[in-house]
Amino acid sequence: MSAAYDGKARKARLRLALIGVAIVGTLGVGGALGVMTLKADEPEAKASRDASPGGTASSAPPANRALTPAEASRVPVLKPKSNTDGIGTGFEHSALGATSAAISYWEDLDVLDDVIARKQWTAIAASDSPKTIDKGVTEVRKIREGVGLPPSGGTPDGITFSTNVTAALTRSLDTSGDIVNVWMVFDRYATIRDKGADDNPLKDEVTNLVLKWDGGDWKVTTDPQYTSEVNGPHAYDPASTYAWADGWRVVSDG
Repeated sequence: MSAAYDGKARKARLRLALIGVAIVGTLGVGGALGVMTLKADEPEAKASRDASPGGTASSAPPANRALTPAEASRVPVLKPKSNTDGIGTGFEHSALGATSAAISYWEDLDVLDDVIARKQWTAIAASDSPKTIDKGVTEVRKIREGVGLPPSGGTPDGITFSTNVTAALTRSLDTSGDIVNVWMVFDRYATIRDKGADDNPLKDEVTNLVLKWDGGDWKVTTDPQYTSEVNGPHAYDPASTYAWADGWRVVSDG
């Protein structure tokens, strides 16, 4: 490894923490009307069609049985049924399907290669939200510049990263259940060849994706008519009964 590349790799390692924050800044937006029920023992549960305008958690526990996300059953994450341009697609039309799509997208989106990112965002963007694609690619290019790389190009050889969503909260943004917002807590790790794993990974970051049932799959939208309805949930804490009542659930692969 050349001295020049070694210096760039070290710089990238130190600044990869910017990756999650930068993307959250553009794609994470705040509002919700009601929590969609996500029960581990009901994988086929359809999106709630009685969302309350006040954002009341539809899965709140009885007063004598307060749980925490850590104590409750984990939510199973469905696997994509297909793959389009390097990202999993094909999720069922349900609350669990929307949650699984958001988690799968966030874990698989490329955050350093803008060419791959454009293909992925094109595959998962809602048909009436083309700006979503440009926003996603723009954030990747900002990240590249932030870690000392040219604005466009591939991931430097020897650098890999992984994203792991640990908890999620899904809310319907309309009464049909076809527009949903998924909040996610995630960790992101970087590994550099010959240097080992990142000793300062991005931990417990929070982001969200707004998804729309579109053309037989869940697609990401950044349309203001939907994102303006998003409100932030209570802070996630695996030991908090309030977090559980608000709708936060630990995911099965988290």
